Amino acid sequence: MTIKAFHIRTAKTASNTVNDWCGADIFGTFNQRFLWDDPNRREIEEAIHNNYNLFTSVRNPFTRAASCYYEAIKSYWIHGDTNFKKFLEWDLNKETNHHRKTHNMPLVEYLGPYLKHIKTVIRVEKLEEDLKNLEKTLNIEPRTVKRLNPNQSPNQVPYKDLYDQEAIDMVIDKYRVDFDTFEYVKMIDF
Repeated sequence: MTIKAFHIRTAKTASNTVNDWCGADIFGTFNQRFLWDDPNRREIEEAIHNNYNLFTSVRNPFTRAASCYYEAIKSYWIHGDTNFKKFLEWDLNKETNHHRKTHNMPLVEYLGPYLKHIKTVIRVEKLEEDLKNLEKTLNIEPRTVKRLNPNQSPNQVPYKDLYDQEAIDMVIDKYRVDFDTFEYVKMIDF
């Protein structure tokens, strides 16, 4: 049985964990493509047309920016000795590579015209609670939430240690639309 819900995956927001929670009966976007490319565009528009509960996951821009930084190093998109502030200066408007762009761009920009159709937002900071609430909304049996892709490896400094006032200001500037849209506090609180 297919459940009338559709998961719009976003990068660096526990989307693999949420996708695992979805199982085989909740469909979602293919994370190897932009949302505006097929098959994603076609499937999202069909889900909207059929009045599915579209949902996505979001994350505090401060922790997401740090996670994006470590992903960029791990994936060799930037040199391993690139500091966090230099990473934040990366001009994504010139980027055409799907992964490098979508893993670093503001979520609001990535979600684009589909944002207004999203009925449920899962916050990484309240992942288990928000997924339990979605189970109630969808009237489905409780599911197991298995955290995939842990957010730190042993060679990383804690996210908070990447920040000074200049880095805080850079993240607020780069991800202002996400702070405002998803109502995150513009101060380090982790």
